[in-house]
Amino acid sequence: MNYIDLLWNTMMEFLHTAHPAVIHFPIIGILASFMAGSTALLIKIVADIAYHRDWIDFEWKELAYRFVDRFEFTSYVLIFLGMGGYIIAGVTGFFSIGGVEPAINNTLLEYKVRLSLYAFVLCFTPIFLKTYIGIVFRRNVFTNKSYVLPILYLFPLVIAAGLTSVVAGTGGKYVYGHSILEIFGLSFLLPEG
Repeated sequence: MNYIDLLWNTMMEFLHTAHPAVIHFPIIGILASFMAGSTALLIKIVADIAYHRDWIDFEWKELAYRFVDRFEFTSYVLIFLGMGGYIIAGVTGFFSIGGVEPAINNTLLEYKVRLSLYAFVLCFTPIFLKTYIGIVFRRNVFTNKSYVLPILYLFPLVIAAGLTSVVAGTGGKYVYGHSILEIFGLSFLLPEG
């Protein structure tokens, strides 16, 4: 066996068996992106309140805003991890079940694919917002004077994180016959089948 065949066989084996391992990247990426963005907003709110009540001076506020910038950047990078994870998990998922047709013909898998696409598309909103504000206004989303922009950034992420959790629960129901969502009384989010 030559190296090209070995590489090809290894890649095909990965595509057919890696889905259980790579499904965690969208979950971690999207959820952690939301958490980092929420932390940035919380630090911004606390710093602004403390500054306006004269509990801290301008230098301390600027120091706090540096942390806001870092959490905002972390959130931005983690969105790409989540989206890349969705792509890899989707490809390996289709390979593991034998193609696109079985996913379309199964109620649970079709639901899982649809929700995954919704979450994936929702992730473009914060990316677009940060890129647009950065290029056009040369500002960050969280360190400007407005609180509307950070909320517009976080809102699609919280929906995407919720959809990602339902996607994971749907996969659990497909593989094991039950889902962790059912334990929390959220079985109404899952289709029958």
